[in-house]
Amino acid sequence: MRRDYSFDFDDEERQTFSTHRLNMHPVIEPTSDGPMFSRGQKMSMLLSLALLVYAIVNGDVPLAFLLLSFLSYLFRPLAEKLVGPWLSNAMKGFSMALGVGAVVLAFL
Repeated sequence: MRRDYSFDFDDEERQTFSTHRLNMHPVIEPTSDGPMFSRGQKMSMLLSLALLVYAIVNGDVPLAFLLLSFLSYLFRPLAEKLVGPWLSNAMKGFSMALGVGAVVLAFL
């Protein structure tokens, strides 16, 4: 069985683009037409906010830190859309550090 490794250089315009040199098609990234947050994410944000208020009222500092960590992780897409990807990455690192700190604080 012989395979054909010939390239398609029929069109002069296609020869100039690097994505078409090997008869490849450019990758088109899909655009999201749906909402930014799903229904489950919205409900988890609402529940986290309610638990955060409970933690603040009762003075439970580790739970408040853990919920702040979770909320900052959930709001990353909003920050990326409003400000840029650098804030989203910073919020991801902040939420990870705050979550680990909350777990350590809970066991002290």
